[in-house]
Amino acid sequence: MATTILTPAENRFLQLSQPALQLTELTRVMPLLRDHPTIKDSSDFLSRSTRQLLLDQRVNWLVQGSDVWKLLARLPYAINASDRRADWHHCALCHKPVRYEYHVVLRTDGHEILVGSECVKKFMSDEMQYLMTITTEDNFHAVAQYDDLTAQYPQVPEILWDQKALPHLPQQHRRRQHWVKNGTKTTVTGYLKHRQQILPETQLSPYLAEYTQLQAVDRQMAERQQVQQQHAVQQQAQLAEKEAAAAWQAADQAQLTAEQQLRASTSYQTYLQAVAALMVQHLPLPQFKQRLRGSTMPPALGQLVNSYQLGVMATEFARAGQITATRLQIVPRYLVADLNRFSRQLAAQRQRDWDDDVFNAALGFELTADQRRQRLTQLRDCWEGRQLSDACYATLLRLRESWQQSPVIPATWPEKLRQAFQVRLAEQPATGWVPAKKNHVTPSQLRQLITPQADFATVAAQYHRLYALPAATEAVTLSALHRYYLVKADQRAGRAKATAKLVTELLKETVDD
Repeated sequence: MATTILTPAENRFLQLSQPALQLTELTRVMPLLRDHPTIKDSSDFLSRSTRQLLLDQRVNWLVQGSDVWKLLARLPYAINASDRRADWHHCALCHKPVRYEYHVVLRTDGHEILVGSECVKKFMSDEMQYLMTITTEDNFHAVAQYDDLTAQYPQVPEILWDQKALPHLPQQHRRRQHWVKNGTKTTVTGYLKHRQQILPETQLSPYLAEYTQLQAVDRQMAERQQVQQQHAVQQQAQLAEKEAAAAWQAADQAQLTAEQQLRASTSYQTYLQAVAALMVQHLPLPQFKQRLRGSTMPPALGQLVNSYQLGVMATEFARAGQITATRLQIVPRYLVADLNRFSRQLAAQRQRDWDDDVFNAALGFELTADQRRQRLTQLRDCWEGRQLSDACYATLLRLRESWQQSPVIPATWPEKLRQAFQVRLAEQPATGWVPAKKNHVTPSQLRQLITPQADFATVAAQYHRLYALPAATEAVTLSALHRYYLVKADQRAGRAKATAKLVTELLKETVDD
């Protein structure tokens, strides 16, 4: 069951108190508080860090906020004369109509609000509730008198209301502190219950003098404790520093080793590449998740990311063309970076392949009109193809015919398509057309080159016409094609075993006598 972190009344109280509090962390979450009156621990707009911040600081912020308000001296409270609730004013915090109105003011800028008695009891300080009682029951002018008193004797609020006052006072002096507090409260209460302009200086003097002495004792004990603490810290500093450094180094090394092992594993690489292959298709989210279930996630990876988070990243990639996953701080950054790299590389390769294919369909290949239309129709089915308009495909279909009269790329095309065609046109010979060459090849594409009638020389020529791979990759590819035809020739001649045996003998290392 969801737990409420901030009620609407608490939310409004913090917003009204923030100008006086000026707390950095509260300021950071203030836009969120303004947009969402009620905040629960299950709210989907909360990040993990913000949720924890609110849980940790909520009570502290409310307590600090209670101290920045005071009753308005000139009009601390009023009673609405009407018996009709419709005529009553609403509390600034709970928004309920209230007959008994308490007027409170922010100490820093004088901002006034109207608050009901229940919200005064719930949100305001003990000091304000104390004054509220005296003002309501005894003396309407008690707040003004209290302001005059505390202006003259600023230590009075500390004596009466600061629970953390004199924190270092030894236990044997606590009875003196209680005597000071009780005597001060009795004197102040007596002064406030009756309207008067003369401050109770004579009555307060012994308590204030005693408090001054207690403050001196508290400072002496604080200085002594600080010296003792510094001495203890100095004795343990070097040992603690060495132990902490060793522990952090071991933890960092263990985490780094585990991360490196995971990222280097075949299962990790294979799975992320499979996920990236789905992302670059820009599938609808339900279809993406359905297809994702067909890939087996490595157990080690399952502890770091789930299908929901992968869905969020897929949505971001479809929208922005990259993955940052700023909302998913729990997901390791290296995993986000790897998936982003795989996805962007694969998307760039897909786009290049599509550009090659659409160029070849429009200009590079010798095709009939029907064949050209069929190829362009197939290219429209993928995501890259759906980015072009019908008008653009119409010009692609007629481009080779119109090129003889007007060898110009249509100005109405998207800029990226224009640039792709310009690059490939720059590689064309002076006369005639040649296909745009792909920079990679798959086994299935190589199989399309192989025919029973063709020999290696014919296949190699066709390969060079369609593909231009990096030198090392091309050497492997051509070697594989050559070996394929040698193996097939041996199989047809019935000498496969004899050939394999002889090759094995030739590959044996020569042993020196």
